Amino acid sequence: MDNELLVLLSKFSVAARKVIGPVNPAKIVKDQVYAKQIFEQADAVGEEDLLLVSLELQNKLGYFDEKVAPISSPKKEEAPTVKYLFGARG
Repeated sequence: MDNELLVLLSKFSVAARKVIGPVNPAKIVKDQVYAKQIFEQADAVGEEDLLLVSLELQNKLGYFDEKVAPISSPKKEEAPTVKYLFGARG
């Protein structure tokens, strides 16, 4: 675990304690079910600082690494390019 992750965990734990109660940082790292429950509670509260730290921590833990296929828009049929045949010099 690097220092940045430890700092984020401590910031999240302190911010969450004020709003949703005590949080176990070690369990957040090891138990994904527990972590998702805690992050959902933190998101539901709607406090901006807690939400920002929560999102940053989730990103650092790799919850956002799942590849999502981009939504493809339907392609418009392009009109075939035709030379202009009529005109002054035509």
